[in-house]
Amino acid sequence: MTLNPIKKGLFCTLIVAVMSAASAAHAAEPSYTADLATLFNEYQRVLTLRDACIAAQPEKKADMGGAYQDWLNRHVRIVDDLENRFAAVIKRASKDQPDYTRNYGKYQAEVLQLREEGKKALLADKEKLAQQCAELPGYLRHPKSDIPALFPAEFKRIYRVR
Repeated sequence: MTLNPIKKGLFCTLIVAVMSAASAAHAAEPSYTADLATLFNEYQRVLTLRDACIAAQPEKKADMGGAYQDWLNRHVRIVDDLENRFAAVIKRASKDQPDYTRNYGKYQAEVLQLREEGKKALLADKEKLAQQCAELPGYLRHPKSDIPALFPAEFKRIYRVR
């Protein structure tokens, strides 16, 4: 499988920036931020690639959507938890509820913008994207695409029993 990371640094940088604002809460766990960013980035990478493939090959939307749904069904608890952790970090970095509401909207907009930029970058190289899109449904349906399998150390550190 030759699926490439989509501007991994962009999502990780965003997550690290958000979490750095709450660094006091995780001072004893310096790897938490990076680990959470890695896992969240993988979810965003899958969404970005799915969206780019559907835009490039609309006739394959049903297959791409079905493969993504299979992947999401296996990851629904992880995805929900990652979203909740992202929101919790923003909440800890915010002064009060109105500040949290502003910050949450701001960072969600940045995530969407980064995903759109990643999609545009993928669409710019049609030949490379065509190969990735051809492999995407099989990849998403395979256990090799599972976040815990891709990032076992990061997953273990984030979801360790406390």
